[in-house]
Amino acid sequence: MSRFGIASLENIDKEVDSITPANSKRSKNSVWGQFQCFCKERNYKFEKSSSKDELANMLKDWGFNMKRKDGEDYKESVVKITWNFTAKQLQEFYYKEHNVKFDPFADVEFSSARAARDAKRRNLQTDPKKRKLSSAAISKQEMERMVEMCDENTPTGLQKKFFLIAGYELAWRGEAGASCLHHFSEEKNNEGRIEYNPVFTKTCQGGAKKLADSKWLITNANSPEICPVR
Repeated sequence: MSRFGIASLENIDKEVDSITPANSKRSKNSVWGQFQCFCKERNYKFEKSSSKDELANMLKDWGFNMKRKDGEDYKESVVKITWNFTAKQLQEFYYKEHNVKFDPFADVEFSSARAARDAKRRNLQTDPKKRKLSSAAISKQEMERMVEMCDENTPTGLQKKFFLIAGYELAWRGEAGASCLHHFSEEKNNEGRIEYNPVFTKTCQGGAKKLADSKWLITNANSPEICPVR
């Protein structure tokens, strides 16, 4: 008896399909449908005789001129994802339907198509509404609402409340904030301040020695209810 499995290729394909997320399938079908509409309007044909240069021009045109259904530009990050999806699907289509092999991500014939995609992304990056935002600062009002949810009469609530206030004021990275209690000490001359020395944080690892100097948290007289020093 063989020690190896006996699953057929058909069953393997079914298993592969079953683990593909439904959202990925819908996105794939949506992108391919949009590309087909684009090609129909531009009179592009998916023919076996099409050369690599012709396919490259098709992707080049699509990369720079793709639009949403309302005629607006996509966001910069969507252009990259959509073009990559399209290129991969076009590659698969030609292999399955015509037994034609090409690599739109590496072949030199498609370099101008990749460049058009990147040029479109650079143009969109100049538009604040279209460029990708990997992070965004919370507002003072949002921070205050989170602080109000913490019960300072419990050890955990007090620690979380202190973390939210000090982290916002000191613009902490998450790891630095999580280890905040190791960096604080009460001032000995009773001026009502708390010393913060960030020498062990990631911010100070690049040789910026002046950033390792002690900082001071002082009493917030204007908003004593959210003051971590009081």
